[in-house]
Amino acid sequence: MTQRRVEVEGRQFELDPQPLRTSLSEGPTMLWGFEVRVLSDGEVVGVKTCFVGRVSVQFRDASVLDAPIDQLLPVLHELAFEKIEGRLREGELEDEIIFA
Repeated sequence: MTQRRVEVEGRQFELDPQPLRTSLSEGPTMLWGFEVRVLSDGEVVGVKTCFVGRVSVQFRDASVLDAPIDQLLPVLHELAFEKIEGRLREGELEDEIIFA
């Protein structure tokens, strides 16, 4: 899984995505969900529950929608990380649900 280090106002954070969950349906997946743990100095300071929609993925890189999961995951993580980093810059460390 992809991890990312982020610095906000001199404080270091690590974004640690957890396993992916998808809805079960016979059609194409429309929404992916996963938690991203936000760590500071090795301690969890928040959990961001992320939901990434098919349209967001399609806009970023439509080719991964039908690709193996190892090609899809980096796009899902990147979309979530962008939103989380913005929330951290706003001072939001608490657990929350994020839609990307």
